[in-house]
Amino acid sequence: MKLIGWIRHGDKAACGGTVAEGHATSVSHGRSLSYVGGRMACPRGCVIAEGHPSVSFYGKSLPHHGHRTSYGCPLLSTLNDVHGWGEGGENVPERFFLNADGEWVGAKEPALHEAPYDEQPHLIAPPIEGVPYYVVTMDGRTFSGRTAAHGLLPRIGTYGEDEYVVYWGDEVLAKMEERV
Repeated sequence: MKLIGWIRHGDKAACGGTVAEGHATSVSHGRSLSYVGGRMACPRGCVIAEGHPSVSFYGKSLPHHGHRTSYGCPLLSTLNDVHGWGEGGENVPERFFLNADGEWVGAKEPALHEAPYDEQPHLIAPPIEGVPYYVVTMDGRTFSGRTAAHGLLPRIGTYGEDEYVVYWGDEVLAKMEERV
């Protein structure tokens, strides 16, 4: 991403909230640019809490893609690579998801030549139906259950080539005890 897009009225937060306020006279591509303190339409009554430290209109900082609301939800700009702030080509997450610890984590979309990544672990033994498994991805997501008759686990989508840990049998039961 070459330009990190400004946030404007109608843009979304990763948690589903919508930017509800913008500067009446600062418009980009037909919608008003928002600002720190601008209200969000969300159940928690959030406001935009972060903005660019050196760009402001009428004394209010402008937020851009990735800045957060008062509840910590990242904002998602519809102006990326169109109108925003150039940060020198560093890796900027294009979307965000909540990991197992309840923290927002950035994820980069695969390039056009990259296929979405998924894995399907399987038990390398004579298939035994009902073996408990527990999978932990590097971003903190967890998957658990019991193997089917063919020994395959469900496909696990990742945001690129990634590693994860699979626990089997008694280790899973110990993990389940930790969570209780």
